[in-house]
Amino acid sequence: MAYFRKFIGIALLWLLVSSAYAAMTPTVQFAAEPERVQLARNLDHREHVRQQLIELGVDPIEATERVSQMTDQQVSRIQGKITELPAGAGMSTTNLLLILIILILLL
Repeated sequence: MAYFRKFIGIALLWLLVSSAYAAMTPTVQFAAEPERVQLARNLDHREHVRQQLIELGVDPIEATERVSQMTDQQVSRIQGKITELPAGAGMSTTNLLLILIILILLL
């Protein structure tokens, strides 16, 4: 029984002391991994959208918060087209004209 306890103790100690092996990763291999490339691209897109928001007059802290709350799809959709997108709730000119005609008829 004492032999078994010593064996378990040595095995547990060996597991705690075992070393990890690491090696250098070549840049080509790192760049070839699609997940990492996608992650780097998404981070770059997020930074670009944040810069566009700041250029449009949004507070830098608020721009950072807004971009961090967006999904990757939203960021990729907005990136590069932020000035072309409609502001507000998407009120079109047709809706605005209908509201004005109704208001005029009611008066």
